[in-house]
Amino acid sequence: MSFAIVAEALLGVYRGHVGAGEVDQMPSPARLHAGLLCAAAQGVRAVADGDGLQPCDADRDALRWLEENPPDGITVPDTLSNDSAAVAYRREGLIVKEGAKSLGEKLIGKPAVGGVAVNGRFAWTWEQSPPDSVVAALVELCAEVPYLGTSESPVRLSVEADWETEPTHLLDRDADLFTGRGLDLAVAATGRVDALEAAYRAAGVAPRSASDAHAVSEKTLRPPVVTAGTGIGRYVPRDPPPAPTPWASVHVLTIDRPVPPEQRVRSAVAVHRALISRIGDGAPAILTGVYESGVRQPSNRCAIHFLPESRLAVLLPREMSDVDLAMVEAAVARLREIRTSAGKLRVVGAPRVFSADQFWPEPAAGTERWWRTDPVAVPDCRPPRGGRWSLADAAALSVAFVWRDEIGAPGRGDAHYRGLAAAASERGVRVHSAVRVMDGDVGRYVHNYNKSAVIQPYRAMLSLGALTGPRTLAAIGQSRHLGGGLLMPVDLPVDIARRLAR
Repeated sequence: MSFAIVAEALLGVYRGHVGAGEVDQMPSPARLHAGLLCAAAQGVRAVADGDGLQPCDADRDALRWLEENPPDGITVPDTLSNDSAAVAYRREGLIVKEGAKSLGEKLIGKPAVGGVAVNGRFAWTWEQSPPDSVVAALVELCAEVPYLGTSESPVRLSVEADWETEPTHLLDRDADLFTGRGLDLAVAATGRVDALEAAYRAAGVAPRSASDAHAVSEKTLRPPVVTAGTGIGRYVPRDPPPAPTPWASVHVLTIDRPVPPEQRVRSAVAVHRALISRIGDGAPAILTGVYESGVRQPSNRCAIHFLPESRLAVLLPREMSDVDLAMVEAAVARLREIRTSAGKLRVVGAPRVFSADQFWPEPAAGTERWWRTDPVAVPDCRPPRGGRWSLADAAALSVAFVWRDEIGAPGRGDAHYRGLAAAASERGVRVHSAVRVMDGDVGRYVHNYNKSAVIQPYRAMLSLGALTGPRTLAAIGQSRHLGGGLLMPVDLPVDIARRLAR
């Protein structure tokens, strides 16, 4: 639960403008602060200030608390912006010279229907509640705010001390405002109350007679936009819960020697055959990869990879039935020796079992975790027709294939492949580099392939966004089940990672 100020658009529309008159998509924390200040200075709680009014001390304290504590989160409901080009014209009583001698009344054109339809409520939330005196003042002030934005968007503001809805966006206090994603919103900062009051007093000073004289052509004078006492806050979308890991558990065996990168696929095939041999007749399809016609195949099968420090990992997918799991685990426990084309591999000791989503160490403090393919990855399919397609697109598609049950994309064939790659990007997958490996013996990187097909192994550096956690063991590409496309963690200092990501 958190403390929140909640805004309900009574007509289902929010209208406001920013910059040079562009439609404002949502009320910023600075706009909320301004609305509360207006209520404090002109509402029933205001106190006398000569011939005018000013906020009382309690309200000033509440507004200054907001200056020092920008919202930790924001809830943005579903919205639909109407940026219609329709213009409404009206006479404002201004005189304009239309010809050599004639004077006329100026006709003013302004946007007619610009606004944002709102389905739900906006909320500004704080993880820690303010002092009781500030809460009491905000409760009273919220009831006095008639609208946010223009007067055409009436609003009902309220304070919720036990707000249970999770915010859709969170404040990133360390954001680089030149890169990354999120909402860059104006927030009130120290001195905002003083700046707005000074501008209000200046606007109320009667003009001198010389400057107030009649002009042949007149124009609308807009009040200056007061920017003093404001800053910019980056509110980033709250990441959805990570998708379930493709593989649930990892059985790790120690072997008597490391396996060079160029031998890993062929050695993994040898381990695969050894496991099937240990089970004998009835080996499950999720291990063999052989399914009967018409049977839906899972996104991932049992996978075999070689890790640093002379380790062999057998990854078991979460789609496995209890019976299949028991058979494969028993076969892994009985592995003692594997005959490969490069000689024998001997297993030392019993397997150790790890959770696949807790396999790698936590990223070091102040770093961002990226991933590199080890040794290489191979695209899962030919490039789709109908437009440009790069190795980076192929890598994004390979990631989507691993998590395809969670990502999903409509369509079939080439359109489906492009949709999967785009959906992976929407989940935060970024391919920072992808370089083709020029090697005549591509057979070392794939096991079973069409001899007429063009195999394009590549090395890539990528980040997986919100798709999975930083400790997950996974692999991508055509050889992900047999020794290829393993994703090894690479921790980069945050400033370097953000600079490279540009």
